[in-house]
Amino acid sequence: MKSTLKIKNFGPIESADLELKSVNVFIGPQASGKSTLAKLYTICNSPRLYHNFNEKRNPFFSLSKNKEDLELFKEPSFDKFKETLEDYSIGSCLNSKTEIFFDSATHRLEIKKNKISFTDKINLSKVNEYFEKKDFINCKKEFEKLSKISDNFDFEYKFDLFWIRASNEEKKENNFSKKFRDFYKNFNYNLDLKEKEILRVIETANNVKRKHFFKSPLYIPAERTIVNLIKQAAISFQNLEIPIPKHLLNFASIFANASFEIKEFDISFLKQNTFYKNVNGEDRIYFSERKNMKLTESASGFQSIIPIILPIEYIKKRNIFSTNYSFVIEEPETNLFPKAQYDLLKLLESGRNDDFGKVDKGNMHFYTTHSPFILSSLNNLLFAFSKGTEKDSINEIDIDSIVSKKSWINPNDFSAFQIIDGKTKSVFNRKTGLIENNIIDSVSEDIINDFRKIAYIAASK
Repeated sequence: MKSTLKIKNFGPIESADLELKSVNVFIGPQASGKSTLAKLYTICNSPRLYHNFNEKRNPFFSLSKNKEDLELFKEPSFDKFKETLEDYSIGSCLNSKTEIFFDSATHRLEIKKNKISFTDKINLSKVNEYFEKKDFINCKKEFEKLSKISDNFDFEYKFDLFWIRASNEEKKENNFSKKFRDFYKNFNYNLDLKEKEILRVIETANNVKRKHFFKSPLYIPAERTIVNLIKQAAISFQNLEIPIPKHLLNFASIFANASFEIKEFDISFLKQNTFYKNVNGEDRIYFSERKNMKLTESASGFQSIIPIILPIEYIKKRNIFSTNYSFVIEEPETNLFPKAQYDLLKLLESGRNDDFGKVDKGNMHFYTTHSPFILSSLNNLLFAFSKGTEKDSINEIDIDSIVSKKSWINPNDFSAFQIIDGKTKSVFNRKTGLIENNIIDSVSEDIINDFRKIAYIAASK
């Protein structure tokens, strides 16, 4: 999954020309614009946030001769876009000279001269027209086009056909996943389809488009430890119009839903034999059956990591066969020991893999960080992929035993940027497939230099 984000004159960002991949990391000093970029990307990739609703829409997006029913929204709105910027506390960044261009596989957005333009790339009108005419050949051609646009549709299209054609006995077999992987790998878009199969795929396409318009990357703020305190009262705060940023309240609501549904989660990578549990609506950290404490009274590392893990696991659980759990995480390293930072990244990146043969399901991961340990951790996951997938490699199993291949990152799916003086530059070396070493080392260079100066003075006396 690739996207392009170009920005001019937006708050601290003077200019940015970003080719975003499946995994992206942004580094830079405080107040350089990392959060601004993270929030703006979240908004640009969330069509529902800046569209006016069509009051006459069919909420289930079913086949209809009424073309109005095929559209969830009437049109984008510049005023709604501005309102959303305010919700994310970056409204003041917008000015008359601001230019924003966002292009993804599914849509294109442009902000220029205080005007908005939007292009929806998932056009289903032809599919429905061909189906009404019983022109199934052209239906299949449209399916192939949609598969190239949307990884989500491509996956669900092939899975639907496989599921329809599988017997009840086959569905219960242990090698079901393997059979689907083979089907997926060898799929032929010219495959003969029955009318009921065509209809099923059209319904899938409609559902994917619906999800596309309603989707938003999950934005996880740096202020997430505060969310632990307000999540139970998030709705009340919204109703009372208490001046807490709306994006924090929205995240608090998601976190509350996640903790209600996910009753237990193993967090032994932070501390051995440690679990998160929700007991009678209360978040608690368990060290043993008898020893436990409230999350809000626990170590800062627990308070920082639980609001990351639970919402992501919640979204994944609700979209098990979907691509709609992309996330944006501000400063994942907050309050974490270096090893815990590494283990957290391995856990987060393992979510881009599945049991059905697709290494990259189209999810977008977006990190902002100050931590050299986060950068080094990402390099390990990149390096593991490069060495574990070399031609005729005999190291795959051994490397997998060190770093699970579920966490490996393909360098072709990765980007890293540094923000300096309002401008962005790539710090990812395409030849080595790694983040530049000088970027990682520069974080501690000043500290080391001061140490050497002190040692020199002490030795010379």
